[in-house]
Amino acid sequence: MKRLKTLLLAIILFVGGTSLATAQAKVAHVNTQEILGTFSEFLTAQEQAKKLGESMRKTDEVQFNDMVKSLEETAARYQQEAGTQTKEVNDRRVQEVEQMRASIAEFQQQSQTKIQQAQMEKMQPIQKKVMDAINKVATTLGFQYVLDRASLVVANGTDITAEVKKELGY
Repeated sequence: MKRLKTLLLAIILFVGGTSLATAQAKVAHVNTQEILGTFSEFLTAQEQAKKLGESMRKTDEVQFNDMVKSLEETAARYQQEAGTQTKEVNDRRVQEVEQMRASIAEFQQQSQTKIQQAQMEKMQPIQKKVMDAINKVATTLGFQYVLDRASLVVANGTDITAEVKKELGY
């Protein structure tokens, strides 16, 4: 019986202590959309990423158009010659045309992925800089958690957006 009381008392103290520790956690919120939307380095990097994407699209578009032209010419030639070829040759040619179509689709997918990757690489250093500023401000002000305002339904707590902007130098 004495052990049961001791165990019950330990459980109550543990649950109470955990609740008290959780209640004391400091939480703030930050508006990253506002920060990024007015951060000149981010806007410059965003414009550079857009130009890079457009440049890469133009380069890939030339190659894509060449591939499509080759496909169309090959398909037209094979169709004209179909009557004079054997069934095996025609079947092989159909497979070849399908392979060319698949290659074009794969090229488009790889091109899009390559463009997105290049744009992300351009933006990552700026996003890291903003996250580092948020972490520094949160640590300085003693916040354990910082939530993005865009994902909050109610944000009546401390807003550290202005402090983060100051940390970023604007």
